[in-house]
Amino acid sequence: MRMKTKCEAFVLACAVAAQAQSPALTKFHDSVNGVAFRYPAQWSSGNSLVFYLGSLILIGVQPGAGPEAPQANVGFNATESKGPYAGTNLNGIQFVYHVAAATSPDECRKRIWPGRGGPKTMLTGEKIHGVAFDHAFWKDAGLGHQADRDIYATFRDGHCYMFEEDIHTVSMDNVNPLTEGQLKQLRRELDSVMQSVRIRGAR
Repeated sequence: MRMKTKCEAFVLACAVAAQAQSPALTKFHDSVNGVAFRYPAQWSSGNSLVFYLGSLILIGVQPGAGPEAPQANVGFNATESKGPYAGTNLNGIQFVYHVAAATSPDECRKRIWPGRGGPKTMLTGEKIHGVAFDHAFWKDAGLGHQADRDIYATFRDGHCYMFEEDIHTVSMDNVNPLTEGQLKQLRRELDSVMQSVRIRGAR
């Protein structure tokens, strides 16, 4: 009995330690479109989180139309003098979720693969929790701002479900570029949000 008690205490201590090391998460739930995901609780949320190079998935399909409103926009701005990225060229990171009407998978794919310039790559059929996504990689820049983007899209029931991970940087004097390790850490944080995405009706 004594040995069992010690084992149980050890397991409990490990569970508590693991929980303490895990970052607090906030759950986003779009009940209308059946989408849910989790993101770090310390991130900001809302349309006040804006960067010079805006989200590509919010660019409307109609010529001359303004940006569409997202269902969710979360992340953080890193222009403050404090924090782990102080003194670097990081402007902030952003995870954007948007749903738009579409008539086919091809139309949905064009939403994340329009005729814009810049280095890019596309993968198709990447599955996350039973849902197959098109996955586009983008790098673009303008007026001293840069964006490194991963964009996912899937067509379901007449709608295009789109998710965008952005790392925004700026060209400024007296700042250091992000290290490879810092870039990987930021990408892991964004990828973990995307990997938490659930769409109603998917396996």
